[in-house]
Amino acid sequence: MDSDTGHALLGGLIAGAAGAFATTVVVLRMLAGSPAWLQRAGEQRLSPALLGIVAANGLLLAWAATGLILGAAYLRAESERPADGLGSPNRMFTLAVIVVVGSLLGLGAITHGRVTAAMAQTAAIAVLAFGWALPLLAAAG
Repeated sequence: MDSDTGHALLGGLIAGAAGAFATTVVVLRMLAGSPAWLQRAGEQRLSPALLGIVAANGLLLAWAATGLILGAAYLRAESERPADGLGSPNRMFTLAVIVVVGSLLGLGAITHGRVTAAMAQTAAIAVLAFGWALPLLAAAG
């Protein structure tokens, strides 16, 4: 594995882990503010602390895997269209992340009926982590 590949994958892993920790805060605030979730957890004898641990670990795995996949996608985008812009080393990659996250947010709004604060915060975290942090970390190598 050459150094560019390693930098892109490590950048994706770090961006994914950072996004996971930020999203964990959003999810735990959402769960703590929802009496229905707390009641359901109590009925199944799950402590809020255990629920938080499960959420944190699940989010870390999902976001880190997404970061690795997007790190590989960034490497491909950088080899095909290496043009910086929008405060990113690769503006096409950043735009693609913004479009995909925006589309997923729109789909969530359609299925849920509205955009919730947690949905908007998670989308912002994803755009910042993968659209800007990942390319900057990969380029900093």
